[in-house]
Amino acid sequence: MLKTTKNTGLYLLMGLIAVLQLFPLYWLVVSAFKDNSEIIGGVVWALPTEWRFSNFSEAWVSAKVNQYFFNSVSVTLITLFFVLLFASMMAYALTRMRFKYNGLILFILLMGVMVPIHATLIPLFMILKNLGLLSSRLSIILPYIAVNLPIGVYMLSAFLRSMPKELEEAAFIDGCGVVKSFFKVVLPLLKPPLASVAIFVFLAVWNELLMAATFIQKESLRTLPLGLMNFSGQYSISWGPLAAAMVISTLPILLAYVLFSDQMEKSFTAGAILK
Repeated sequence: MLKTTKNTGLYLLMGLIAVLQLFPLYWLVVSAFKDNSEIIGGVVWALPTEWRFSNFSEAWVSAKVNQYFFNSVSVTLITLFFVLLFASMMAYALTRMRFKYNGLILFILLMGVMVPIHATLIPLFMILKNLGLLSSRLSIILPYIAVNLPIGVYMLSAFLRSMPKELEEAAFIDGCGVVKSFFKVVLPLLKPPLASVAIFVFLAVWNELLMAATFIQKESLRTLPLGLMNFSGQYSISWGPLAAAMVISTLPILLAYVLFSDQMEKSFTAGAILK
């Protein structure tokens, strides 16, 4: 009886926490179909009196969310590809190979996690300006890769240290070189931690605003977080289309979670078992 009462209380508490976490998302979706008077003066949790799908078309076409969306997709995917490739290769080299100062190199690289982005803005701006990259997508892709590499190397290094070396040694005996062994044996085993790194990097790049606002000079290259600022007018804000644009920007994050959540769970499970 006492155990049943405890379980019921635990379920009620978990349900309450879930409602509190999901309510902002519900409010955002419902507000995307309302006009300014309903959003500001109406009941917060009420459904719209008239479902205004025009808010989405207005945001997508008139406010150029389509352009900002595809800019964000291209920047995020390119950054994700190079961070995963470079981080996996660097983590493998620094944890599996023995050469002079490899520990020092790993320590210096991981110090990058401690450096705040704000401290790098002015030096990066001057470097990108001197290289003539401020008018291209590389002005944010290169800093994004550099900023996210340390956390990727850190997570993959921790997994590689726990992984047994017998499979690689068997590959070497079968005639595989270092490069072939990495791509044929090690990289497939890194799928779960790579999924974890992918989710962290995806969220960091997709929602990043500070670097985008500093380095992007052309309106045609603006990403979604920067483009959402266009909804703020001089005297008023169109809250309905703004909420619709935020719903559109949230959909890829939910899709990424659905695609990678299983691999991420396997990463934590594998890490626990290997330890």
